[in-house]
Amino acid sequence: MIPVRQDTHCDLGWSRAVGFGFARSVTTVAVATSEIPRVAQVMPVVFRKRDNRWETVAIMGLADGSNAYVSGAGRWRAAFVPALLRVYPFCIDDLGALSVWDGFSPDEPTKKGVEPFFENGTLTTRLSETQHFLGVVAAGIASACPVLESLDAAGVLVPWHCPGIEVASARDDLFALDALRLQALDDKAVLAHFRAGALRWLHAHIDSLHHSETLQTLASDVADPGLAAPRRPEKFDDAADLLAAISADLGDAEV
Repeated sequence: MIPVRQDTHCDLGWSRAVGFGFARSVTTVAVATSEIPRVAQVMPVVFRKRDNRWETVAIMGLADGSNAYVSGAGRWRAAFVPALLRVYPFCIDDLGALSVWDGFSPDEPTKKGVEPFFENGTLTTRLSETQHFLGVVAAGIASACPVLESLDAAGVLVPWHCPGIEVASARDDLFALDALRLQALDDKAVLAHFRAGALRWLHAHIDSLHHSETLQTLASDVADPGLAAPRRPEKFDDAADLLAAISADLGDAEV
């Protein structure tokens, strides 16, 4: 990520992405606990420990550099877009400073469709809202850590492997809940997770694991679309305009 700074970006601007081609090589993305129940409806959601901190991640591909949820035309092939992908090209660093994705090229704000980064020496209203939204998402991602630390200490987390997965970073550092071990936790521990609001997203995670089969099907279609007779439009193609609107929306009160 590259920090957005007044001394380097004051005379530059950005434009919204057309489609989701920018995410074609993204195979995992961290998700906030509040969005897990919805992300879990369309893709596997599992756990990963990075820099000694647990986080929840959505799995979007089986091979490095190949996102199965992005079609060749750059369409999003699911009914929900993870929050961190909705605000491309923006992200925040560990200190909460607004940044852009590595590889994103700013443009001149005089061009059609290009919005400035700064107005009167400060971030535009739109980007201030984006920075706040990303801060809320980051807090939601971090909120999973103490819950997962507790479950790890209790021996409830087990290695997760999706058949056919080839993502190098995912082969040996992804974990899932063992449903039987979770059920065997004592009442005090279960009540603590209930009070923390964690049981909803923990069960959503378990329910999401069956999407491994869907992921394999989508990945195969991306890798080998074939040269057969033209097919009907993909199931979600008609929703492309709606998903583009979701991509630009920061009004998700639940995230």
